[in-house]
Amino acid sequence: MAAKAADMPQYTPPPVVTAVPLWDWSGFYLGLNAGYGWGQNGGANMSFTDPGAAFFGPCLVAGSCVGGLSYDTDGFVGGAQAGYNWQINQFVLGIEADIEYSDMNGGAGFASFVPPFAAGSFTSTSEINWLATLRGRLGVAVDRTLIYATGGLAAGGVDDNFRWGYPTINQVYVGDGSDTEWGWVVGAGLEYAMTDNFILGAEVLYFDLGSTSVPGVPVAGFIPPAGTSITANYDHDGVIARARASYKF
Repeated sequence: MAAKAADMPQYTPPPVVTAVPLWDWSGFYLGLNAGYGWGQNGGANMSFTDPGAAFFGPCLVAGSCVGGLSYDTDGFVGGAQAGYNWQINQFVLGIEADIEYSDMNGGAGFASFVPPFAAGSFTSTSEINWLATLRGRLGVAVDRTLIYATGGLAAGGVDDNFRWGYPTINQVYVGDGSDTEWGWVVGAGLEYAMTDNFILGAEVLYFDLGSTSVPGVPVAGFIPPAGTSITANYDHDGVIARARASYKF
């Protein structure tokens, strides 16, 4: 009987498997970003006040002057971001602020000569020289990968200027506007935690800073008819695509 017991296979307990904890996105982070921006609906749309259409009307009908200039704005953007995440199961909630230097700019010019009008010269430029956002983030984490949507407030510094008229006969309006505009932003992004602290990502944002109106001022020596005026209207919205790197504390 003892021999038979010895011949029976011995029980070997299964190896203990230690679960590897998933990476936790909760915490504060700081980082840098860089990318490119493209403006939408760019250009200057002119509006005229002209009682009786006696001053601007004839040149507009004849095609000697322009009612607007269309052009794109684009350029480098880069800056810094800071934020905080809270992870609940696979869901990640966060808040983030960023501020960017922007070189998004564009412009156009048009010259005309339609007898019996004098030679006309019409130019306009636009620029967004900085951009900042304050956004909420909502994402889904799969271990070290985070896919998220984002949206919130946007602000930016815009510069617009134009020169419109007939230099040879000293009938020229100029306009120059510089202001901080407020609006909104939405977008989406993807991040991956390369290490326990270092995170790389990519993000696309659409922003809309609204519109601005820049009044024209007659140059020295030009006295337009009473009641007439000219204003250039600009839209400031666009898309930013950027890479980002963050350090999680």
